[in-house]
Amino acid sequence: MERTLKDVPRGANDGEATPSPQRTHEDRTPSSLRTQASPDGVCVVLDVGKTNAKVSVIDQEGQILSRSALRIPHLHTRLYAAFDVDALFMWFLSELRRLSQTYHIRSIMPVAHGAACAFLSAEEALLQPIQDYEASIPLPYERAYERVRPAFEETLSPLLPNGLNLGAQIFWHARRDPKFFERVRHILTYAQYWTWRLSGVLCSEVTSLGCHTDLWNPAKGTFSSLAVSEGWAERFAPLRSAWEKAGPLRPEIAEAAGLPADCQVHVGLHDSNAALALVIARHQHDETAVLPVILTTGTWYVAMAPGITPAAVSESLRPDRDCLVNIDVYGRAVPCARFMGGRALELITNGHVDVPVTLETVAEVIRSGAMALPSFVDAGGPFPGRRGEIVGLETDTPQTRAALGLIYVALIAATSLDMIAPSDRPLLIEGPAAHNEAFCALLAAMRDGPVLVCETSSGVTRGAGAMAFFTEHQPPVPSYRPVEPQRVSEIRAYREAWLKAMEND
Repeated sequence: MERTLKDVPRGANDGEATPSPQRTHEDRTPSSLRTQASPDGVCVVLDVGKTNAKVSVIDQEGQILSRSALRIPHLHTRLYAAFDVDALFMWFLSELRRLSQTYHIRSIMPVAHGAACAFLSAEEALLQPIQDYEASIPLPYERAYERVRPAFEETLSPLLPNGLNLGAQIFWHARRDPKFFERVRHILTYAQYWTWRLSGVLCSEVTSLGCHTDLWNPAKGTFSSLAVSEGWAERFAPLRSAWEKAGPLRPEIAEAAGLPADCQVHVGLHDSNAALALVIARHQHDETAVLPVILTTGTWYVAMAPGITPAAVSESLRPDRDCLVNIDVYGRAVPCARFMGGRALELITNGHVDVPVTLETVAEVIRSGAMALPSFVDAGGPFPGRRGEIVGLETDTPQTRAALGLIYVALIAATSLDMIAPSDRPLLIEGPAAHNEAFCALLAAMRDGPVLVCETSSGVTRGAGAMAFFTEHQPPVPSYRPVEPQRVSEIRAYREAWLKAMEND
């Protein structure tokens, strides 16, 4: 199914597309910030996540002026589920056309998750659809990959299911059809695929290479032994910094979108690292500052501990519990722990994730002794190999389910955080969960140190924006609000009972 404008570069989607995905749009444009009054221009952040793609307009002061979203469209190919990048591209192009009528767009910053890649030929044609990392890899290839992947001590990347290790995806396609793989001249991580699609420039970037891919050696700052021995490293373009301008928009895209020919495309970066970039950019000149532990939330909850070396937490940095190291925009190793909190919440609540939950309802569920025991998602997390179950929930309503789901996600988050940093270290929560008072209060009660929430709508977007203006402007001071811990003894007692329930299971 073709969805292209004349002369606009296309991908290699050859499967059956999903129906038109749901779109949302929010415009927050003050009249004083429209084109005529914005001579310095704005940046458009293209954030391609696992569940949604978002287009945001951000200015040099860190204000998000407009945001729209699209449910990620998929293709179903003969071999695997794939992302419909042509549909995504056409939607993004239409958004650029719309936004160009209001804003002076000076640059575009691509951001994406870290478990997808594009295979390009020598002629720079996309050779196959971009794989969804939840697509299963056939068992023989999965087992063969486990035998050749580097040890955790080298990459600090845990063995993850399906295609969450990008190396596993590359290995499968290289082994299943060697003649196909001979045609692969360039491998692009997902954010840099969008950089190439928009600008025609091939580049690589360290946050995308260093996030549970098995492709990077954090200690040496080079490609892993696997990437080198398999001949993959030489197919990645030269490394460039996330904030650099890769090049201007392709002329045909600039014309179709109504943008100036000199509109620049930045190199881009990994999504959760964008939220981290905002924090470390603010503290880079203050060596005495204690960087907070960061919890980014969404489909994935990612806990990150900047300023703590992997060696300092080596005993608790366990790959079997989905601990790993990400690489920040400066190339430094950052201990991390992850779990699919947004997906778990959907499953526990039967999809009713937006049901309002008060602290009183949370307290009622805690007093009842009802528990959600891990794990509800077979994709990482600190309690692998366990099957999730709900016990003792006698009053089963959307409200109690939602409360139980928030309690569960807070418990898993606290566990993940404890594996990478001391409990008395300040914690910053960003993303959708930062606006959920019940969740934040629960987590504050489980921590010893202060808990702060990022009051802006998206740390990822603001971090990406800070990178776009990085060389010209000091990033704005983030707006953080402290969370007051409540019902501390009650919540901590419940947590102890929850841990014991797993021991006795």
